[in-house]
Amino acid sequence: MNTGAETDIKTYYTLEKALLEPENVRILDLHYKDLSEFPEEIFKLVNLEELIIWNNQLQYVPEKISKLKKLKKLDLSGNRIITLPSSISQLENLEVLVVSWNRLTELPESVGELKNLQRLGLNNNKIKELPESIGNLSNLNELVVSENELRNLPDSIGNLTKLEKLRAPGNHLTKLPDTICNLKQLSKLEVQENNLTELPDSIGNLTKLEKARLYKNLLVSIPNSFCELKSLKKLLLYENELKSLPENIGALSQLEELELGFNNLSQLPQSIAGLEKLKYISLTRNEFDESEKERINAVLSHARIDWF
Repeated sequence: MNTGAETDIKTYYTLEKALLEPENVRILDLHYKDLSEFPEEIFKLVNLEELIIWNNQLQYVPEKISKLKKLKKLDLSGNRIITLPSSISQLENLEVLVVSWNRLTELPESVGELKNLQRLGLNNNKIKELPESIGNLSNLNELVVSENELRNLPDSIGNLTKLEKLRAPGNHLTKLPDTICNLKQLSKLEVQENNLTELPDSIGNLTKLEKARLYKNLLVSIPNSFCELKSLKKLLLYENELKSLPENIGALSQLEELELGFNNLSQLPQSIAGLEKLKYISLTRNEFDESEKERINAVLSHARIDWF
């Protein structure tokens, strides 16, 4: 039986009950309350650490949000919020900020002042660009910007040296900044369903990368340094315009899953025989002739091969 102090923290599901003992309230969950305005009474909860207010009808967050000095988690998902106040930067203890499924078109430049922020969730908005100040989030572990209208990522993203997960699918990205190669702790890179035509030459610097989702882009080739990703286990490259793979692709010694369907490949490098941990490879809808298929079947006999 877990007797840890954290398990004893009470969650309040109505403001009425919370206001009966305002100084004791640390977690307030007001999801699905059909709120159209941010309740002023919340600011009486001076010790509030978690505020969950998703799936309501909120259109704005008041500047007074900065009064919740002890707030560690703020979840505003599923509302109608168009903009965030610059005062949000004063929530100096904030570790998790989730504003997914709203109507944001931009972020305040001050967001970079949230020095303790570990997770930033912004998916399913209308954000066209991220502020350069985002690179100041020195403790950020996960950045989710999926399904927005981003055409690029700021160069400053390379300063997020603790970032482990970058999720940016479903945007309009045509390239990734070279600085992304500085993210030495990155284990998951999701940039599928964009318009990427190339990858940075130094992408091999991401030595902790385990999963790379790059499918449904416009990639014609992969940099040779990609073969230096010694931790890579899953590589999804289907529905691109690949005509070849790097000769040393077999150096990806930890690779277990490789999806290459719907490309323009007519052969695979000889080195693929080195993919000894490969469990599954998809080669659907490419341009392999029968002799090349036989060779691939022979050298990858330990893996399940999907030709159709």
